[in-house]
Amino acid sequence: MDRTRDSRKGTPDLRGLKALVIGLGVLIVLGTALVIGVVVKRFMESTGHAPVSMVSGAPFATVLPGGSGSKIAGIAGAGGEVAVWIDDGKGGRIDFIDPRSGAVLGSARVR
Repeated sequence: MDRTRDSRKGTPDLRGLKALVIGLGVLIVLGTALVIGVVVKRFMESTGHAPVSMVSGAPFATVLPGGSGSKIAGIAGAGGEVAVWIDDGKGGRIDFIDPRSGAVLGSARVR
């Protein structure tokens, strides 16, 4: 009787378990890549354009109408637009600007 042959019979074969662990690890990596890809795709679709760092070309230039003594008192993002508060000492106004083209989309008077 060969003792090495008898002792190998008692140990389980782990090749199947190793294959299962490797397969599940690959599925985890692929699933994570899929989730990241979907998040990036939805972000790109919701904004309608690439992030600013990916857009080529010079920044826009806009001339905002204002009298003497007018100054920019505040700037804020408003949806897909930029809201600029122009203070003229009498309350001022808020101009809404398209950041892609620099066009003034509208104004609101502040009293």
